[in-house]
Amino acid sequence: MNKKPSQKKRYSKFLPYGLSLVCTLLIFGLHMSENMDSMLNENNNRISNGFLTSQIKYHKEFGPFARRPFTTWLIETTSETFGMKLGVAFVPVNFFLLFLSGILIYFLSICLKQNKQQGLFNMLCYFLTFSILFAFFPPVFSYDEPLQYCFILLSLLSFVQKKWVFYLVFFSLALVTRETTVLLLPALLIFLPGLKMASKKWFTLNRLRLSALIVLPVVFYGAFIAIYLWKHQLIGATKTEMISRYSCFLENFENTKNTVESLVSFFVSLGVPLYFAFLFLKGKDKNNFHQKFVYAFLLTVLINSPIVFVSSFARESRLFALPLFFLWPMVSQLFGKDLKILSSLKTYTQLLMKWKYLLPFLILNFLTYWFCFRYYQKLGLGENTYFAEYLFLSIFIITTHFLWSLSNRRQHS
Repeated sequence: MNKKPSQKKRYSKFLPYGLSLVCTLLIFGLHMSENMDSMLNENNNRISNGFLTSQIKYHKEFGPFARRPFTTWLIETTSETFGMKLGVAFVPVNFFLLFLSGILIYFLSICLKQNKQQGLFNMLCYFLTFSILFAFFPPVFSYDEPLQYCFILLSLLSFVQKKWVFYLVFFSLALVTRETTVLLLPALLIFLPGLKMASKKWFTLNRLRLSALIVLPVVFYGAFIAIYLWKHQLIGATKTEMISRYSCFLENFENTKNTVESLVSFFVSLGVPLYFAFLFLKGKDKNNFHQKFVYAFLLTVLINSPIVFVSSFARESRLFALPLFFLWPMVSQLFGKDLKILSSLKTYTQLLMKWKYLLPFLILNFLTYWFCFRYYQKLGLGENTYFAEYLFLSIFIITTHFLWSLSNRRQHS
């Protein structure tokens, strides 16, 4: 009698792994589609070993990337161990790390007191994020990010569970993988998302000790990078690179095409999360535990986004994604009700049945269609990709939810 429930329970343990695997394979399939132009296939259905090999060598030899050795080392080790071509080894390494990061999102969600269904939903939202779904498309050009994401998620798991030795190790490794990880620290220090503190006072002995623990990985990273740059004679190259970084700002807004590409890159990465974050803060159903994650997200957006626009190529959308670590494991709890509205047929019938909202709904969608599939593509952006479709869907989600909220508010006023 008890066999069936126990079998279901046993199978449910494998659901996170199964969903993460399916999502990873679908993303791989998207990158390998014949009509897509990704880093992996260069307009054909075979792995583009030549191009990927050149990228690996570039990351190994060019100063700014050479100081991030872990991903390159993993690829080279995989190539040597399994007798793969160097460029081909790029694929299993990075897609395995994507698979692993999805599972870590699930376990972090569970650790933050969400049920299994919510954890799976959060994982799905993670894989549907622009910089994950199109991770290896130009101009996203992911390289170190899958490994960085795994280390960050492991450090956040350790942070929430107060396993400080593991936190120190994983956050330090995340910093070495990509130094931009440091931009998460202000939000961790100020809001302590996921932690319950006995006292809200800032200058207690416990709070000061905790703050010291949180920032300690920066000391380890500083020691590592100083030794690494000196040993590999990269100090001069690093100085030159830091000075030249500010030219990126001029290129980001050099002309109409670059300006549109930069702003769209920001929007597809953070537009929908920002909309729902502000909506959440305006709502009544919020508590301090949830608010911490939203405030941590917003603070990191304020810190990270200007840095990307000023010192990096803003078209590389993955650079804007860093603040999402505070939302990915909490999507269901924070925005579940609002996202459910979008999946309800009643939402659309409510808009279509009233002229007051039907006309704006149609006009906004027409303008969105024109921008995404006419103007955006006319500029030569998003060719041989589904970027325009993703952009359209992002704007559609915001406009639909906004109009529904407006009509619902007036009904109850």
